[in-house]
Amino acid sequence: MPVLSTAVATTSVACANVGLFNICSDTWEKAILTLLGTFIGATLAFGSQLYLHRRQERKAELVSAHRILFCLLQQTNALVLFQNDFVAPHRNSPAPFMEIPAAMEFDLSKNQFDFSSFNFLLKSKEGRQVMYDLYLAQESYVEALRAINERSRMHREELQPKLFEAGFKNNELTTDAELARRLGPLVLGSMTSLTAQVLEIVPSTFRKLVVAKIAFREFAVKYFRTNEFTEFEFPETYGMEFKK
Repeated sequence: MPVLSTAVATTSVACANVGLFNICSDTWEKAILTLLGTFIGATLAFGSQLYLHRRQERKAELVSAHRILFCLLQQTNALVLFQNDFVAPHRNSPAPFMEIPAAMEFDLSKNQFDFSSFNFLLKSKEGRQVMYDLYLAQESYVEALRAINERSRMHREELQPKLFEAGFKNNELTTDAELARRLGPLVLGSMTSLTAQVLEIVPSTFRKLVVAKIAFREFAVKYFRTNEFTEFEFPETYGMEFKK
């Protein structure tokens, strides 16, 4: 019976090996499926987070774009109001340096762009050019306000006391020589120069801001694929006409 015992033993070993193989196979399949599921889950979670991040980023960019347009509106409106209230009534005056009154001091830090939120403009050459134009327009705006402030300061502190001392009356006619004699060459020369600077830089800056606004809005419509951005214009610019 030794031969039969050997055969039975061999068969038992073979069956054990087959069973072990089936167990190992099932274990590997489960392990692979687990790893695959984990990978797919992580990929979907990452994709979801990336989508939400991009959506939030896009929303922040859109808010920044609207703020830029609103800031441009504030800047151009400030110049239009100054032109209407102070310059236009004396446009035909023979002595605008004297007739155009002093304005309240402008705060140079107000109504300025937050360039830290302009990141979306840096993504393309066209966007960077738009940002440069916005920067230059704002620099001109600040210089215009600075010129207005300096002229207004000198009008209050230098010219008005001189006019009072000299006994000038409203609408009094006089010659340039008489003005120079009664006001002094320094005050007369400075006020004439500052007034001419204001009369030149305010309309020039207004046109720069309008050009920057048009370029930015066109870029924003294309970049965000929407036409929901405000289109503002001024029906009356009081001598600061702009032609496209």
